[in-house]
Amino acid sequence: MAGRYDTRDAGEGRLQELLVTLGVVDPDHVSEEPEGGVARAAAALFVSLSGFALLIPNVTPLVSGAEPPIGVVLSVLGTVLSVALVVVGGLLYRSTFTTRNAVRIAVWSLFGIIVLGAIMLGVIRYQSQLGTPMVAPTFTVAKVLAIGAVAHVIIGVYDARRVRAQQLAKEQRRVSVLNRIIRHNLRNETTVLGGHASLIAEGVDDPELRDSAEAVAKSAAVIGGLAEDAKRLQAAFERRPSERESVPVEPLLEDAAEAAREAGAETVAVDVESCAALADDRLATAVEELATNAPEHGADTVELSAREVDGDVAIAVADDGPGIHEAESRVITGREPETQLEHASGLGLWIVRATADAFDGWLSIETTRAADDSASDDDTGTTVTMGIPAA
Repeated sequence: MAGRYDTRDAGEGRLQELLVTLGVVDPDHVSEEPEGGVARAAAALFVSLSGFALLIPNVTPLVSGAEPPIGVVLSVLGTVLSVALVVVGGLLYRSTFTTRNAVRIAVWSLFGIIVLGAIMLGVIRYQSQLGTPMVAPTFTVAKVLAIGAVAHVIIGVYDARRVRAQQLAKEQRRVSVLNRIIRHNLRNETTVLGGHASLIAEGVDDPELRDSAEAVAKSAAVIGGLAEDAKRLQAAFERRPSERESVPVEPLLEDAAEAAREAGAETVAVDVESCAALADDRLATAVEELATNAPEHGADTVELSAREVDGDVAIAVADDGPGIHEAESRVITGREPETQLEHASGLGLWIVRATADAFDGWLSIETTRAADDSASDDDTGTTVTMGIPAA
């Protein structure tokens, strides 16, 4: 039984689900799915309908054919802006803005229509009281409202981006605090715990107590290792597109293969075509994470390969281990959200996923398991492929 999961087939933003589960990110500030929600639909519909309503008085002069050249130009301008509003409404519904920010943009558009509409009505009334009523008021008002509505949509977009930037800054501060706690406090405490457990294991004669103390020391070492993983995850989340350069893949895989041998792999093979990825030093960390993760979870054989496919460098790490559970694969690749019941067992694959995302790449996990889901079957194994844009 084989299962293959790919980030290219999943929704965006699933990495943030991990931060929500950890309590680091406020779920109200996490981007929602592009579609769905009554409020979102209402906001998009308002923008489109306002454009359609303004389209009629802007198109009418063009149909009559009696307008002077300047009138035709103004009517064409108003028509284009009105059509733009209709289109923007549809784009707003499918955009990656949160529903709250989509509504914010629609409110800005409404604000522009109300304010400019009130001003124009005031001007018309003022001129009427002076005895010089405005000629073709509908023509004038339609042009002004179309310009105002589009301008305020643009203002709304920039306002939504400003709010999102503030939210991201807040999230980054929370992540930094969590990262510092894990890397410093947790690491120090687990070092102390592991040291005492080792002393107990060496000083007792009871085999059961010795085994328990050794188990505590081993668990303390695993927990302490999360500190280093958290550091790598934090680095992988950072996007530094301006610092990317051509990274030769062959030496990178050779180093990862050596790390796999040191981690306990009995057989390690490397098959690399001459290619380079557009990345930085984080790519080496991610590949090494994949290569060492396999033997640490029971694999005896690790095969590393790299090929350039469709403009991407596909770096694959295959092993004969027990395989990654389907639920974990679905979470890592974004098929399912991170929850208390369905979650990844560690940070290693999250580091790889975050690295792929940081380079605008992709991640694929393919696991072969026995039909009865037996981890001891000879046919089990996993192939994790990370695609990075080629240099």
